[in-house]
Amino acid sequence: MESTAFFEKKISLNPVTIFNKVSRTVKVEDLLMEKLREKLEDKCSEHGFVLPGTLKFISKSVGYFEAGRYTSDSVFYVKAEGKVLYPADGIHVTGEVIRKNKMGLYVIHRNAIRIQVPRDLHLGDNSEEFDSIEPGDFIEVELKKSLFQINDPYILTNGLFIKKVGEAETSVEAEAEAEAEAEAATEAPTVSEAPKEAAESDAESESESDAESEADAESDADADADADADAEADAEKAAN
Repeated sequence: MESTAFFEKKISLNPVTIFNKVSRTVKVEDLLMEKLREKLEDKCSEHGFVLPGTLKFISKSVGYFEAGRYTSDSVFYVKAEGKVLYPADGIHVTGEVIRKNKMGLYVIHRNAIRIQVPRDLHLGDNSEEFDSIEPGDFIEVELKKSLFQINDPYILTNGLFIKKVGEAETSVEAEAEAEAEAEAATEAPTVSEAPKEAAESDAESESESDAESEADAESDADADADADADAEADAEKAAN
């Protein structure tokens, strides 16, 4: 269900943003990826739900100005790849029950897929187990038909109850998801980290320049002292 998708989007940058943010440590690519993440991550796209922190930069076009718009914005076409969730019919997932009523169960999976589990489909042998489920429990569900549109905050789907999942299985899956998100976060740094690095580099350069200025001042003082000594020696010779 989780796969890698490729995106090509049109991103524009205004002159104020470029002038104020582009520096030695912040490149135009960083600004483009920041806007692309705001546009795609943690919502639905044409390829499915884009997982946050997974977008990676591939390439960009040369910036240009659109004719007839008179906005001064530089327009780029950016290519990137990211991880998406696209539920298919028959896939089994584990989710948390967040709501229960006479109609059935409402389950959430990875904060990306909302699953409706109708009670009418579970009136047979497993009806007692189905009725024993309470909000906060984790269950395994078989996904059926899904529905979503671009920019939706989640994917809505129907499902069939399979079984109740124990805490051990839930913790193992949660740890695997947390590790995957941590790896994606470390591989995709944000632009906000750049000012900190710039401040550190500026502080180092300032300390180096101060040390050089102190050394120059000491050498100038020594030179002045030598010149004064030579002047006094010449004055004594002239007096004699």
